[in-house]
Amino acid sequence: MTTDHRLRAAVHELVEAIPVPAAAPPVTLLPARRSWRPVVVAAAVVVLLLAVGLVRLPAAPSAPVAGPATLPRLFADHSYLTATVSAAPAGPAIAIYGYGQGDLPFQTPQLIAVGMDGRTYREIDIASKRGRPVDASALKSLAAPALLSPDGSRVAVADDRGPAIDVAIVDLTTGRTRSHPVPAGSAVQLLAWSPDSMRLAYAVAPYRADSHGDPRPALAADGELTLLDLATGVTSTVAGQRGVLDAAFSPDGRTLAVQVGTELRLLDAGGGSTVVPLPGRHRLGGPAAWSPDGSRLALFRMAAGSPAWAAGYWSPDGLAVLDLPTGVSTPLDTDATAILGWQGADLLATNHNTIVSVPPTGSARLLARLQPGDDHWIVTVQLATARTSDLQVRDTGVDRGPWPWWLRVLTVGLLFLAGGGVLVALRRRRAH
Repeated sequence: MTTDHRLRAAVHELVEAIPVPAAAPPVTLLPARRSWRPVVVAAAVVVLLLAVGLVRLPAAPSAPVAGPATLPRLFADHSYLTATVSAAPAGPAIAIYGYGQGDLPFQTPQLIAVGMDGRTYREIDIASKRGRPVDASALKSLAAPALLSPDGSRVAVADDRGPAIDVAIVDLTTGRTRSHPVPAGSAVQLLAWSPDSMRLAYAVAPYRADSHGDPRPALAADGELTLLDLATGVTSTVAGQRGVLDAAFSPDGRTLAVQVGTELRLLDAGGGSTVVPLPGRHRLGGPAAWSPDGSRLALFRMAAGSPAWAAGYWSPDGLAVLDLPTGVSTPLDTDATAILGWQGADLLATNHNTIVSVPPTGSARLLARLQPGDDHWIVTVQLATARTSDLQVRDTGVDRGPWPWWLRVLTVGLLFLAGGGVLVALRRRRAH
């Protein structure tokens, strides 16, 4: 018994002497640190994919369209998404047209150039910025006066916000604008381009502070006929032609028809002047008045009782054509009141909402329509007169160019936030 007791005691002591490692405390797993990097990367990918589909980068200026130019059968309406010529030039234009706007909190007149393809639209932003002053209540919120060159490559832009300091020439292919100074404190009216698009005729007179943006009274009294040569940048004043309000170059560019008061004069390159008798209440029909063969001039018929029309205030009441060799004037069957150019013997004209072709006899034929809408109205329509002889009218699409830079930035920012929010929501849902 004694031996067994000692044996058990020894075994117990031996077991007690064996070192036993202490049990490790339970391990608590720390929560993983949340990383936003995958979310940001994924959101950026989503934004880029969406932005590529929605926002195009500015394209290089397009080459002039070969062959006949195209006129859209239906012009695009007013849009804030139309790219500007200065930011995204698209080449020569077959037409320009301008929007005015009524008494809204945000006045947004626009002057738009339509490309030779009939589907490319660009805003001539300098004309939109140089619109009439807000105190011109009767002629409120119009784009500045502009004149498209015969080949459609340039647009001359005046300034109706107050006294002008220059005439701006916008190159529609490069988007660049060149300034040609006029005498300080002047009112300016653009008159006509030469057929080769290298000379511009305009009238200059001292600005009247009470004119409220309307230069016609000052120009009718004191406007001096001025010629700008784009090749040299030199301007010259034509002596003896004060009070010119309308002008048109002959097809060969050697003669300039001008309306001075109630008198129509033909000025030749040598300095000679010939007076052409006009029927009562008729006047020269603007820069596109001269027919391609040089034998006819389109005229405005004036509404009976038009107040002081010779002083610049007048209301057209129709169109007529004057045959220069015979002096016979023939009224045209149309309600159009502005002349756009010629297509053979037919006159191209507009009443601002439509463009029509008017034959020497017979009714006008509708070619195209313009869309005012949204409290806007069409205030001017012009065609590139050197491209109208074989002009084609077709249904076309609308290409307004890349979105404005501020809208691109805003769109990308909104897409980024939306994409990030969606991914965060999906991650939280998966965690639950």
